[in-house]
Amino acid sequence: MSIKSRLLGNLYGAAARSRSRAVKVARAELGTAAVAPVVLLPVTRHMMSRLASALRRPKKRGDTFYGSVAGRDVSVVNTGVGAPSAEGKVFACLGVGARVLLRVDICGGLEPGMKVGDVVVAERAVPFDNTTRLTAGDADVSASPLLLELAGKVLARRPGDRHHNVAVATVDTFHHQTDEMHREWRRRAAAVDMETSVIYQLARAAGAHALAVMAVSDVRAAGLDPFGDGRFPYGDLYGSFDGLADVAVDIVSNLPEPLPPLEQKE
Repeated sequence: MSIKSRLLGNLYGAAARSRSRAVKVARAELGTAAVAPVVLLPVTRHMMSRLASALRRPKKRGDTFYGSVAGRDVSVVNTGVGAPSAEGKVFACLGVGARVLLRVDICGGLEPGMKVGDVVVAERAVPFDNTTRLTAGDADVSASPLLLELAGKVLARRPGDRHHNVAVATVDTFHHQTDEMHREWRRRAAAVDMETSVIYQLARAAGAHALAVMAVSDVRAAGLDPFGDGRFPYGDLYGSFDGLADVAVDIVSNLPEPLPPLEQKE
């Protein structure tokens, strides 16, 4: 180890000893010790960029963006793909003050009648992932009733958007999903993703509000696969990102002040 590295390590250790655990976690996971009370959680780079551009006067803070929507402070934090990555990012956000978590990105459709670009509002998350099951078992985890109500009002004003209020299965695999897995997941859910259940579980434990609003990226039961050989409506998928960002902004703009405590309904 070089002398420079040793000195930097000693300086970091001296500074870290005075920080709380929550701040240490936030710095490690997010590259910053603070996030806004409202946090938007994309997964893809495209959605991250779209949400950051929707902020007023966005500033980079570590690995996050910080700005405002309708006068309310908002952070954009990329969870990374999968429940283990999302667990770390969301746990860090909640530890330093996040009280509203809005997952905004993509999911897979499990019902043949779904179309690419349809909006999915996750009323419930069904944990098929090991991360959520380690702490919550396999029971469904509900979204915030407040955010569900706001999303319903926002989407009602957008008659051109097909949307589905459904349960979403959160799973541990993306490229190795099989037809047998889809049949199992479809018994309890109508869409599938890799992050929502752990976001809902951590938010519920912290008394925070959480909701996932996503665009359908593929429907294997209908032969709609962006990585397949057939024709795929890429325009519908990428066009849906702009609509999702608008929905997220409208939800944030209509949040009540002060924010009421989480009403948990099981």
